[in-house]
Amino acid sequence: MLDIMRRKKRLKLILWLVILSLALGMLLFFVPGVNMGTVATDTSAASVDGQTIPMQEFAEAYRRVAEKYSNGGKNRIDSETLRAIGIPKQVLDSMITRKVIEIAAKRLGLDVTTDEIREGIETLPALQDQGKFIGLERYREVLAANNISISDFEQDIRYAQLSKKLQRIITDSLDVGDHELRDEFSKTNQQTVVDYVLLKKDDVSKRVKPTEAELRTYFDSHKDTYRIKEKRRAQYLLIPVSNIIPTVKVTDQEIQSEWDQRPHDETVTASHILFKISDPSKEAEVKAKAESVLKQAKAGEDFAGLAKKYSEDTSNASQGGFLGAFPRGQMVKEFDNAAFSLKVGEISGLVRTEYGYHIIKVLHHDTPSFESSKSGLITTVQLRKAQEIAKQKAEQAATIALKQKDLNLAVKDLGVAAEVKETNFFAKEDNSTDSGISQAFRDGTFELKEIGSIGKAVEVPLGFAVPKLVEVQMPKPGDFAQSRNQVEKDFIDSKAKELMQADARKLSEEAAKLGSLEKVAKEMGFSVKVSQPFNLSGTPAPEIGSSPTFNQAAFDLALGGVSSPLPLLDNMTVLQVKSRSPFDEAAFQKQKAELKQRLLESAQGSYFEDYIRKVTEDFEKAGKIRVNPKALELNPTSY
Repeated sequence: MLDIMRRKKRLKLILWLVILSLALGMLLFFVPGVNMGTVATDTSAASVDGQTIPMQEFAEAYRRVAEKYSNGGKNRIDSETLRAIGIPKQVLDSMITRKVIEIAAKRLGLDVTTDEIREGIETLPALQDQGKFIGLERYREVLAANNISISDFEQDIRYAQLSKKLQRIITDSLDVGDHELRDEFSKTNQQTVVDYVLLKKDDVSKRVKPTEAELRTYFDSHKDTYRIKEKRRAQYLLIPVSNIIPTVKVTDQEIQSEWDQRPHDETVTASHILFKISDPSKEAEVKAKAESVLKQAKAGEDFAGLAKKYSEDTSNASQGGFLGAFPRGQMVKEFDNAAFSLKVGEISGLVRTEYGYHIIKVLHHDTPSFESSKSGLITTVQLRKAQEIAKQKAEQAATIALKQKDLNLAVKDLGVAAEVKETNFFAKEDNSTDSGISQAFRDGTFELKEIGSIGKAVEVPLGFAVPKLVEVQMPKPGDFAQSRNQVEKDFIDSKAKELMQADARKLSEEAAKLGSLEKVAKEMGFSVKVSQPFNLSGTPAPEIGSSPTFNQAAFDLALGGVSSPLPLLDNMTVLQVKSRSPFDEAAFQKQKAELKQRLLESAQGSYFEDYIRKVTEDFEKAGKIRVNPKALELNPTSY
């Protein structure tokens, strides 16, 4: 609920810069499949049609995004994790997209004038004060406070406007017809009710009783699945960051710099209980229920317990309605006003928002000051510096160990606390439970060719490590006796899916013929349930949850129509449309203009995305996009 209640607000300048610099790139669409060839020089991260993206420029963009993921350093995410979730590639792809857009615009003779850049700056919401531009002096001060050069910022403004010009030309002929508008209005404003049958794989699994012969046959036909993969065991020199932190000294300037980079907004930590209003005609009934629970909360009953029992916010009800901390202006207005007006421990009255009725309890108010945050600031700076030292020492240890072939000897010459440990056997794809293991460690160990070989320094959860290959277990065919439990589990799972799909298919086909899901379900021994009224983005029932596939089928079908079998995680479902609210012509006419604008903008965005993707693919096929693989291995904090 924290995410869905966030609303658009005046963004801080630094966020505007990220949006501008990545506009129509990572934040709007993703351009996959970039040629992973090499570029001419390590000073370039990539090149597009002869135009280079400097490594320093990429590193700065990557660092900004990494800091955003790390919440300004409060929740550190290591570079290995960033690479694992694809952040370096996303950042570089966005920068390549920017180059593609600039080149495409130039080919069409498009440019942005100085006056247009000035107008773009003066009308930027982040640089407005009571509807007017904040003035040249304050403009310079704001940029300086955020460590942004005027030149870089104005180049980003120029790019954003150039992108808009190109998009207008490419999408100028697009339109949205009346039929599309009526269809969209129906799906978002009308409500439908369906009968449905939910077939659960776990229930079907109970019917599967495999014989020993069936298991052996299944094993024989899936031998590769049970093949025992190569495993390795390693010794490693570990330099724990925690051992270095106490030795790190932090200057007042470093503490102040860390403080200057953090947001200092007031925050509230709160929990809530939500009562959704899915059907406007039942609002009074929902309100009465909410008032009853409010009385219990005011009478001193455990708030978290009430939230677990009554809250319809499935994202946090199981956590007692806990929303965490949020700054002013992040929630919808009504919720925001109530939360920030309450004292610690105080419970609100009923708060009506577009989502329903809320009961809010405030747990904590916090307005950070430099002094109150100083301890955390020191810890953050110490951690960052300790990581840099640990990395340097691990690289030094790797160099020493390569010469001496002995990790224990390397420890003596480092000048920092280090230890030599050993792993259990692990496969390259294992999610090992060894505390010193990371995917980079596993990959590095499997790159070693001989027993006794020393690997490169790699980041691990506790710090940095240097692996040494100790033992190799070669791959071998699987053994039925050893794999029997897994074979039985896999067989039952596979057979249950087959049976469930067959049941769902029969249910759907027979119900469509007879026009009655309820009748066929009864004959087959399944129970039929009735959904609550829901719109296209609503929740039909708790056990269905949020399922775009289910909802789309419910609105695509005519009244009385029966769906084909629909997947629902590991389960299957079949539905029949029971009722649908009438089309409100007056409401449609009132919303038509706004609806058309929204659909047109969406269509234009998608069309422009496809156009830029096609241009990018053409560049790739012609070998005009080249990427430096070293850029994707970059540690944003050390460049």
